[in-house]
This record gives sequence, C-alpha cells and structure tokens, in this order.
Amino acid sequence: MRPALLRLLKRPSAVSILDALAATSIGIEQFGVDYTRLRCQSRCVRHSSTTSDTGDRSVERKLWPRRRTAEDKRPLNFPIHDIETQTATDMTIPPHSHEPDTGNTTINKASLSTLRLNPDRLEFESNLGHTHDFGTRLVDQPQHSANFELWEELLRHRQRHYGDQGTQDIWEGLTVRIQGVYLPVIGDRADFFWKSFVELGLRREIYLADVVQYAIDLHQNEGVSWPRLYESVVGGLLDRGKTRQATALHRWLQKSGIAQPNHLSRVINPAFHPACIPVSSEPVNLVAAQRRTITLGLKAFKEMCRTAPGHRIYAPVISALMQHGYGEHALRMHNFLIKHDDHPRAVEEILDLLEYVKRYGSADEYNAIRDYAKSRDFDNVGLEAGMADKGGHKAKVTGKRYNDDIGAKLISTPPFNLEWVIGALKILGVSAIGPRTLREVTLRANGSKDILDRIDMIRKSGIVIEDSVFLRLVEKLARQNRDILLSDLLHSDQHPDVLADAKLQETFLISHYMTQDWRQYNLAQAVLTELLPDSPGLWDIQFRKHIAVGEYDAASRVVDEVAIHGQKLSEESVDFLAEKVLTARQVTKAPSPGKHLSAKEEVMFVFRVLQRVVPAGSYVSAAFWVELLKRLGMNDDWDDLYEMCHWLVQQYSFTPGAKPSLISSKLQPSGRDGRILSQIFTERMQAAIVTWGFRPRIQEHLVGNDKHVYKCPKTGNNYILWVRGIVLLRELRDAGLQVNASWVRKATRHRLAVLFSTYTPSAKPVNRTLRRLCPFTLQEVVTNLNCAWGEPMFNEMEQTQPRWLANPSRTESSRRRASGVVLSRSEIAELREKAREGDSRALRQMREWRDLRDRFPPKGRPDS
Repeated sequence: MRPALLRLLKRPSAVSILDALAATSIGIEQFGVDYTRLRCQSRCVRHSSTTSDTGDRSVERKLWPRRRTAEDKRPLNFPIHDIETQTATDMTIPPHSHEPDTGNTTINKASLSTLRLNPDRLEFESNLGHTHDFGTRLVDQPQHSANFELWEELLRHRQRHYGDQGTQDIWEGLTVRIQGVYLPVIGDRADFFWKSFVELGLRREIYLADVVQYAIDLHQNEGVSWPRLYESVVGGLLDRGKTRQATALHRWLQKSGIAQPNHLSRVINPAFHPACIPVSSEPVNLVAAQRRTITLGLKAFKEMCRTAPGHRIYAPVISALMQHGYGEHALRMHNFLIKHDDHPRAVEEILDLLEYVKRYGSADEYNAIRDYAKSRDFDNVGLEAGMADKGGHKAKVTGKRYNDDIGAKLISTPPFNLEWVIGALKILGVSAIGPRTLREVTLRANGSKDILDRIDMIRKSGIVIEDSVFLRLVEKLARQNRDILLSDLLHSDQHPDVLADAKLQETFLISHYMTQDWRQYNLAQAVLTELLPDSPGLWDIQFRKHIAVGEYDAASRVVDEVAIHGQKLSEESVDFLAEKVLTARQVTKAPSPGKHLSAKEEVMFVFRVLQRVVPAGSYVSAAFWVELLKRLGMNDDWDDLYEMCHWLVQQYSFTPGAKPSLISSKLQPSGRDGRILSQIFTERMQAAIVTWGFRPRIQEHLVGNDKHVYKCPKTGNNYILWVRGIVLLRELRDAGLQVNASWVRKATRHRLAVLFSTYTPSAKPVNRTLRRLCPFTLQEVVTNLNCAWGEPMFNEMEQTQPRWLANPSRTESSRRRASGVVLSRSEIAELREKAREGDSRALRQMREWRDLRDRFPPKGRPDS
C-alpha cells in the first residue's frame, strides 16, 4: 500500500494538486471532493468550448460508467474556472492603505484562487528577481503593484520552493523591479512581510541594511513604521551574538526616529540570554563561551543605553537579569543605570537585588545598595518589611476589652457560675475575653463536650473570644477527644501567651525529648503543630531536635523526608547543623576528633545533608563551604575533597542553555551565575588545593607502591601523587570554574622551592621531612605537572632555567626568617651521616645552610 501511494504522489498531476491544496486558504476538509472528481470537473470545463454536452457525457460514461452524470453530481463548494483562458484583466486593484486588512477588498477572489491552482503561472508571476521582460507580470501593472494579497501569494509560493532565495527574489522585485511600493505596517499580512524580509536580512546581512533603509524611507515619507521592527532587527542580531552589528543598527534606528529610548526593554532577553554562542576558532569549553557571550551582550546593551538618553528601563532590566539567574550582571547594571539617571520607582524593584547582595555579595556592596535604597523616596517601612521575614498574623479583636485577670478571678470564684459571670460582663459592656478567662472556664468544665458547650454559650451570648493558640488548641483537642493531652494543656504552668512563642516551644520540645518526658513532649509538639500548620518549619524543628541530641541517623531520615516532599531546610537549621556537628578548631590547625564522630565523618555527614537540601533551594554561605573544604584538605581526605569540589562546581556553576529554576519569586537560584562559586574557590583556595596535593610523604623505597601513585579518575592516567591538586584544578576548569593560572603557577613554584630550592630550611617540620625524603628529581616532578595541567606550566623553564624555576625570588626578611630556623638534632645528625657517606645532595644542603646562617646570624641564639 505504501509503495503504491508513493508512486501516485510522484505523478505530475498529484504534485500539482498537492501544490494547489497547500497554497489555498481553504482547508482540505472543506473541499468535499476527491481527486478523481476534481480532475473530471477540470477536464469538463477545459473542453466546454470545443465539445458538446452529449460528447462530454459519452466520454464521461466511458471513463466512469458506474458513476452519476455531471448534472446529478453534488455541486462543488469552491469555484471552478478555466485556468488556461483566464486573463489578468479579472484582477482588480485594492486601495493601498496602512490600515489592517479586514477582508473587504475589491480583489477578485476567484481569480486569485485560479492563480493558486496553476503552479506554472505562479512560478512565472513570482519570478521577479530581475528587471527583464518588464510588463509581463501582474505586479508590473500599476493597478496590481500595490495588491498585497497577490504579493503575499507570490511570496509564499517562492518561499515554499526556493527558501531564502525565493524571499530574496520577491524583495528585489518589490524594491528594484517595482519601486515606490510601501508595505503595510499593521495586521497579520504586514507581520508576515516584515518578518520574512527581516529574517532574510539576519541570515544574509547584505540585505539587512536594505530592509532597514526601506523602513526608514517608509517612516519619513508615510510617517508610519512596523511596530516590531526594532526588536526584530536589533534583538535578532543580539540573539545570534552579533553585538557589533546590533549596536550599529540601534544607532541608525535611533537617529532616524523609529526607535525610542524605552524600546531597549524589548531586547533585554536576547541581549542577556542569547540563543546561540558565537563560533570561535579556538577550542573553548561551553561554559566559558556562554559566560563570555553574556558579557559581550551586557557590554553591547550598555553601549546602546549610552546612545539613548532618557530611558526608563530599570525595572524590566533588573527583573529579567534576576529571573535568568544573572545576579552578578544585575549588580553591574544597577550601578550603570543609576549613573545614567535611571532609578527604580518603587521599593519592590530593588528588593530582589538587595536580597541577592545580602546573600552572595560583600558587606560593602550590601551597605552601598541599602544606603542607596534609603536615600530614595521609598517608604522605609516598606523596605524593612520587604527585607524582614514574614511573621505570623495576629487576629485583631474589635470591641471593648477589659483586664483578662479580672475575668479569670470572677470565673474562679466558687459562688459565681458561668451564667452569672456572662451576665455581669454584658452589664459592664464587655464584648471580648482573653485566653486567661477562657482557661478558667475550661478548667471548671466536665470533659470535652462540656468545654465545647461552654465556649458555644459564651459566643451565643455575644461575647467574642480572642483568637489565640490556646483557644484553637483547646477546641481542636476537645473535638478529637484527646482528654489526656487536653488536661496537660489546661493544667500546664505555661501562661497562655507563651504558647505563641515558637522558639520557646521548640526549646521545651528538645528539653522534654532529652529527658524523655513524653507527656510534656507531646504537648509541646501539639502546640508547635498548631503554631505552624502545614509549614516546612516543622521539618526544621524535627531536624534540629535530632541534631541537638546527637541522633544523626534520625536527622538524616528527616532530611530524606524533606527532599521527598520538595521542601528545604532553613538557614537557621543549616547554622544549627554546623554549630552542633562540627568540632571547633583553631586557626591554621586541623580539627580534632569530635565526641560522636571523627573529623572526617563530621564533615561528610554535613556534606551529605547539604547535598540533598541545596538543590531544593536551601541557602548555604560560601564561608561554610570554605570551612568544609579546609577541614578535608588539612586532614588529607583527598577522595572526599575531590568529590565535594566537583559537586560544588556542578551545583553552582551556570548551565548553558538551561533556564534556572526559581525557588520563589523573591529569591534567586542558589548562586547559579557563579558568584558564590567564585567566593568559594578564591585564588587562595586554589593555591591551597595545590598545597594539599603535596602533603603525602613519599619515601624512596615506596615509589612504586600503589598508594604513592595517583590515578586520574576521569582519564585513568598515572601521575606522581603530588600533582593530584593540579589534576583536580584542571578538571574543575574544564567543568566551568574560573581558575587563576598565575596563582596556581605561583603555588606550584612554592612547593617546588620547598623540595628542590637552594637549601633554605622551612619553619615547618613536615616540609623539611618532605624535602629530606623526596625520591624524585625536579625534571620528573615538572614533567608530571605539565602532563597533569595539559600544557606547559612554566613555558619550558625547567629546561632553560631549572635553577631559577626552583628558586623563586625571596625577600631579605624571608631569608632572615629562614636563617633563624633551628634544625632538630636528628635532622643534623642525618645530614652529617649522609655527607660522610658521600651523598652529594646532603653535602650541598649542609653547605648552603651554613652559608645562610653565616650571612644572617640569628639574634640571641647560639650557632648550632
């Protein structure tokens, strides 16, 4: 069936019919006739002038003996014309107008339909890309040159068959062959024309200037222009990364008067979020190319703003940048816009940026933006409210209220029953009572049903009970018949107002959990559930409870529940986790083992928790991540350090082409623009990674041991164990991290100086031990460093100037400090023993050390 269908479709007649169906504006389901009937009708019309009716019927009977005659057939629902003898005189002239086409034109619809059904005629009429045979086409005639319905049909046909070349032919026919014709600017037909020609210009830049000049001439002569011209031309160029051409055409349109200053807001998205990355001759990773493209778009946008004074685009620009996750660029654009007198008009326009800088910026940046916001005419109350966390809403009580203690004493007096007290309150004009009075009422009730009846009696009397946690909890427990918990609530020594303090109730919850006072624990839990109904805060409280008592497995299960439900831990919970789990350490000192876990287990537990909650939107400061990395590096837990570094780069680096998922409308994604990543992996952190890679001791008789060979996890190449830091930095650089090569090179030379420099004893015993036990030569280490880095690190200095490579310049003070280092007796004895054995290296070290001490004798210390 399929081959037969393909053979039918390849016939010239089938191609002609399909072409006509695609060209007509009538849907195929409206024709109501199959191909055979259409061919029959066309043949009958074509031979009507030469053949009699009888002859037609005889031919028809021979071809279709079992079908009905022509008179019996149902009439077609579209007109049939003789396309061979149809002349151009049937085409009438619609008046040229810049108003939208309403369909009420004087064009002969039947003639245009006939033209659609004749591909050869369409091919002839649309061949306008030259000036030959002028006057032979319909559009050559003055009465049809402004017939844009005809122009549209010709353009669609040419685009279908020839693509951009067909669009180019129609453009040349419209502007070169036939001059003085101006396209409409309003309506769907106008959008089709302008969009087709602008897209042609974007793909073939030689025609873009012609399209813009045509639009300028139309604006100058007719006073109108296509409303979407600016964003289509300038935005299209920015979307393709052609910032220079976009800036030039922006100036051209701005000078001609077509573009207004505020039109810049229409090209924000293509400027800051381009669809494609410019092709570069140099190989570069995708993340770096995307970052450079955004920077170029930002630079071009600033240049456009400079040439368009008077713009008011602060709100859309900052909002678009924050929504795309470009907080760093939003901060730069904020400073640029306010410098050019473009300020926010409402406090809401700057709150997102202020929150971002508070989390990811420096203190100076935050204070500068906050002071700027206060200096504007914004409502400071609104600014403080926008920055503060939303608190609970307190219900307002209308009506006269008296001292709640007096009502409680009246109720607690034995001779006075509830009816008498209600009557007395009504006589006094009291219309509202508080929780203390309600507590005395419920204490004298007999069971849950009696409590509900008493509350209902008070309300029916017209006295309002103030809304409080105590009231809601009493009614809830009474309806659920939880008598034990209700009794504990009524007889608790807590003031009813204390029940509204969530922090205090959390303290009670943890305290009762530690002492295993389950009745009071259940009461505190019920109060917190009423305070925070269906709130993520309950998960935070449970998490902090287990962390406080050292139940890390239970806390991990709570984190799993949080991740499953798509919730996030609060900043308070993350800070509590760091405070309770991580053991305090001294500056520059490795942490000591904790009470429950070792130093490594503490860090990895915290890391596993953060791995599950950070993708959901939990905020973790850069300083906290730096502390975790330091603890792993100081303890030489390299595998865990490697895993954490890669996870951080993957989590926080910008993903090209992917839209960041917003956690909320007020908060940014977790530093996806790379701001927090640059705060974690600073130049000093990168140098520290190099230093931590050189920590292991490698003895000469253990060089071939697997423990002293580093196998790259990704490439599988084997290196000296000391170059693992270089391997890690190269992988992070390939993953999108901005690595400072000069700092890495400087840190590497420092480690080479520790191992191979002219002997200058280090103040750290571990460095002296590494130097004493080093089994490799400088050339071997540098060769591994170059292989690990992927390119020569020192420009082949190890071959031309090896002595200078291992001896970086040192200050006089540094040399003086080195001369004051006192070697241990064992170190001196070992050097002397090796020197007596004829070890040239030991002899050289002893001689250099003595020369250094002779040049800079230590003060107040006898010579060793």
